[in-house]
Amino acid sequence: MVSPELVRCGQQALAAVAREAATGAPLVKCQLLASGFYEALKHELAQTVPADVAARDALMAAAVQCLRTARAAISPTAMLEELERAVIMLEGHRPTPRPLLRVIEGGRSCKPPLATPAQHLRGV
Repeated sequence: MVSPELVRCGQQALAAVAREAATGAPLVKCQLLASGFYEALKHELAQTVPADVAARDALMAAAVQCLRTARAAISPTAMLEELERAVIMLEGHRPTPRPLLRVIEGGRSCKPPLATPAQHLRGV
């Protein structure tokens, strides 16, 4: 699982960015405040073993959210929302999983294939 220190770092970065955005700080200052969290996130991702799939998925999803905050054409408010999503992901809230397709037993999957028209005419 994701370390509590990383979650705490994200919460601190989120609080700092929220405080600065509320005072009208420039975007670059908000991005600089969030950069420490992003660096800690990258470090933990590099340290996480590949077998810990759940932690790696959460860290990668949070990293993608953080990358969105680095855009030059983002407002401080939108940046704050993206950063908040990243922290929420690390706190244990997972994005909606992809749908899983399964074969339903019964029905046509258990019936033999239909005869072709040629076989039908021959009485097969």
